[in-house]
Amino acid sequence: MKTRFVRLSGKRFGKNLRFALVSDLHGEDPREALEILRREHPDYILMPGDILERLDGVEDAIHQNGFSMLSEAAKIAPVFYSTGNHEDGGVHSWCIFWKIKTKPRIYHEQDLSRIEESGACFLRDGFTVRDGIAFGGLQSGLINEGGSPNLEWLGEFCAQKEPKVLLCHHPEYYERYLKELPIDLIVSGHAHGGQWRFFGRGVFAPGQGLFPKYTDGVHDDRLVIGTGLKKGSILIPRLFNAPEVVIIDA
Repeated sequence: MKTRFVRLSGKRFGKNLRFALVSDLHGEDPREALEILRREHPDYILMPGDILERLDGVEDAIHQNGFSMLSEAAKIAPVFYSTGNHEDGGVHSWCIFWKIKTKPRIYHEQDLSRIEESGACFLRDGFTVRDGIAFGGLQSGLINEGGSPNLEWLGEFCAQKEPKVLLCHHPEYYERYLKELPIDLIVSGHAHGGQWRFFGRGVFAPGQGLFPKYTDGVHDDRLVIGTGLKKGSILIPRLFNAPEVVIIDA
């Protein structure tokens, strides 16, 4: 696992701040990522989805790894967490032959309680203001009719006078919905760096197709995409694309 360091220009938050971006744990052991977080001393930890594989209350080792990530990270710095397509049940986004079915978003009360007990701030199509910063979380739209996210609350979010940080699991939403909005920092995951990377480019990302534009790095000095913590699988290994924690100095 690597640590990627990025620096944004200007003083958009009024002072120097360090954010850590971690996403797409997908049941991996979180200890290596947590060691990086402890070493780098971020002011805030941003988790834009797929930290948990589901929120159905079923207990297993994969489920426990996600909750360990949340609770242990919250001992290091304030954690802001929003869901990805896996928590919401849109788990087939990497398969080009399956369509995500429209269905209600249902979270088990036990899991909601565990998230609250972890100390993480859970952002679900909404925002909170903390330390003079507005933190928002835009949920996946894959299980919605037409596959679009709920954008209704973003008007109120963008009207806040405070600097704004948005957690948005899907980087492909940036050009479609977010590029023209006055948001100071947007963090995403989901694309897994394109899974296989050749000559600095990812091969495929759900929602973007072959040779996608938004798989990692910094775009327009405000969209930061992490390649995620999942190490790959036997069927789809990662090639030339190490899992990463992203440290953002702004």
